[in-house]
Amino acid sequence: MWLGVVVGVGCGPARSPGSTDDAGPVGGDPSDASADSEGGLDASTPDDGTTPPGSCAQPPSCRGTRPDPGARASWQRPLTTRIAVASGAPRHRGRDLILRPDDPQWALAKFAYGAADDDLQGERVDVWLQRECSGAWEHLGTATTSNDGDNATVYGVEDTGGWVFFRIPDAARLGVGRHRVHFVVKGDLSTTDQLIEVVAPGARFVVTDVDGTLTESEYAEVTAVVGLGSPEVHPGAPEALAALASRGYRILYLTARPHWLSTRTHEWLVERNLPPGLVHTTLSKVGALNEAAAEYKRDELAALTETIGRPIDYGIGNKESDAAAYLEAGIDPSRRLLFQLDGDAMGGVIFDDYRDLIAPFEALPLVCE
Repeated sequence: MWLGVVVGVGCGPARSPGSTDDAGPVGGDPSDASADSEGGLDASTPDDGTTPPGSCAQPPSCRGTRPDPGARASWQRPLTTRIAVASGAPRHRGRDLILRPDDPQWALAKFAYGAADDDLQGERVDVWLQRECSGAWEHLGTATTSNDGDNATVYGVEDTGGWVFFRIPDAARLGVGRHRVHFVVKGDLSTTDQLIEVVAPGARFVVTDVDGTLTESEYAEVTAVVGLGSPEVHPGAPEALAALASRGYRILYLTARPHWLSTRTHEWLVERNLPPGLVHTTLSKVGALNEAAAEYKRDELAALTETIGRPIDYGIGNKESDAAAYLEAGIDPSRRLLFQLDGDAMGGVIFDDYRDLIAPFEALPLVCE
């Protein structure tokens, strides 16, 4: 949760992380036992140099080369735009999406500058696509950043001005996989990215909070914002999440941070060697606290559950609001994991050290598609 209260040491697990119940060890679902014979990668699969034997192929990191942006172009609205640009560094950010194969596909990004998040309106932005985050870049077209209310709400994104809403043409439609959309502001060549994950029905997901759950404290990202250094990650968290990723689970980093921290959150995941995933923040400039944060997460979890057509496999958090949201989302109790929670786990598992989860996660059956 963004800027919430720092939690104390947990009062002990409702179930120990290594326990076995109806869902199996640390959420080992009996239905997973046949995963290797249903398209999964088993231990006999040859190593192709990128996927270790006995592991699932991993989604790409989507941090490769960028397209040639070309030359700068003149501003369309030079007077108002130069005022916005002079207010500070770019705060552009894409909106990551998880979509079904038949869902409408949109390139969505917000363009703003400075601490006041001053919108860039009426300016041209090139939209580029890299399928599966590898290979050649495709130029999809050039969009214009919006004025307030120019566009109807899409996937929960309200047009508050400074947005690009670009419908990906049917001829360029994305297949199942993770894809990278790259935006270039023509007037100053500043950029941002968006990830779009197209998933088949029944895709397997882990959802994890960030602040306090992965970062060293609820307040840790504030130190980076004010220039005092990047927050640390809890020991063992990267390895535990990597173990889940190796078994075929995708990861959504779900945080109540303000929207302008989306790009920074992606950067921090790379800095701390956490497995690549999609990031969802709130869409507000100030983030969310308490009940507002809980409501935001409930809505996000409901949307993801509807998209994949099954319950989310794991939910990881550190607050009672996380426990409540994961309960409401229908996540199995043994897979609702609460880090050092000093409060009501609501039937979930309280754990004190991510390193205790690594071996049980590594022993889970594969759920590769």
